[in-house]
Amino acid sequence: MAKQKITPTNREVFFGDDEIIVSKTDTTGRITYANDVFLRIAGYTVEETLGQPHSFIRHPDMPRNVFKLLWDAIQAKGEIFAYVMN
Repeated sequence: MAKQKITPTNREVFFGDDEIIVSKTDTTGRITYANDVFLRIAGYTVEETLGQPHSFIRHPDMPRNVFKLLWDAIQAKGEIFAYVMN
């Protein structure tokens, strides 16, 4: 499968101070859970999101090495809490 070219929308989306964006993946990077805030901000339905590689929303300006750290933590059965640009 060819990598999809992501085109930023140049639209900033805000969410409440009391909200948090949550997504979970399996060890291959496929989304297994996305909360309502994630779905609203990303602009996708749960059906469009589950099973997709998390990189389908990666902003092209987000350094790939951050995701290397993320996947290393996941492979080690750890967790990571990080700010990312999507």
